[in-house]
Amino acid sequence: MNVSDRSQLDFSDKVREAFSFLLGDGFAEIEVLPTLVRYRKGDVEVDICHGRQSYEIGGGISFSGNRYAMSEVVRASDPDVAKVYRNPVATTQDGVTAGLDELSELMQRYGAEALRGDARLFSALELQRKRWAEEYALDVIEEQLRPRAEEAFRRGDYPKAAELYGRIGKRLSPVEVKKLAFAEEHCGPGKKKM
Repeated sequence: MNVSDRSQLDFSDKVREAFSFLLGDGFAEIEVLPTLVRYRKGDVEVDICHGRQSYEIGGGISFSGNRYAMSEVVRASDPDVAKVYRNPVATTQDGVTAGLDELSELMQRYGAEALRGDARLFSALELQRKRWAEEYALDVIEEQLRPRAEEAFRRGDYPKAAELYGRIGKRLSPVEVKKLAFAEEHCGPGKKKM
């Protein structure tokens, strides 16, 4: 099914039904496409979309130009729900209706502050995003450095092992903490720990 075939899913009309509460909250519809409906009120925008290739039904809330996916908004209020939340995939009218109803319920339940433009919430979302990015970067570094540190330790290249383990210090297992201590003690005279 391509974008031109989507008319049979009646996406925009179904969005209007599921998100009619936005109009009651003072939002205005500003854009309607076969796979996207956008609303705005002041500095807050809401977008509801149907993935062009993925067929996922998703949404986001933007404040002053910064967009936050519904999963981010949910995570700020209830991390446990966010862990299991996934955008529904819909290729039928019934699927679209069910997916939009679920998204509408989540937005009303977890997005009320965001829809009001609560600057404190958006600051918290920005901080959450920054922490997530830092954790993700650390995950990538850890994945790259851990095998190299293990190999250096096995070879007896303790300065290199100490340097590599030290770079992922927050992520070391108890055994790796001992290896780091051992490597630091056995760097040898004149060898520089990095």
